Amino acid sequence: MRNKFLIIFILSIGLYSCEYEKIEAPVGIIENVSFSNDIIPIFNQSCNAVGCHNAGGISPDLSVENAFTVLFTGDMLDLGTPENSELYKRMIDVQKPMPLSGILSKSQTDKVLVWIEEGANDN
Repeated sequence: MRNKFLIIFILSIGLYSCEYEKIEAPVGIIENVSFSNDIIPIFNQSCNAVGCHNAGGISPDLSVENAFTVLFTGDMLDLGTPENSELYKRMIDVQKPMPLSGILSKSQTDKVLVWIEEGANDN
């Protein structure tokens, strides 16, 4: 009886001590991301508001007129390793979220990452 209890106890510890990684359901396949139709609206909604990343504001200037050029000249994009792009890393940084309000959704950050993966085209 004692051995039976010991076996059950050891098995229960083993079963309950396992950790399972939470896997997020895919948002959907995102492809053919357009800079003007998909990325600029994200910047307009969350980044280039008055006092933030607009002309004359905090660098980088993500205004419609300047965003594309600034992202490339400011080394914000890493086309070889898109997930290491400074732009993307700042958007997903939990400690210091950009925007400061932290309102970017996974869908929005996924679009930015896919846009970079697709070559960060000015389309």
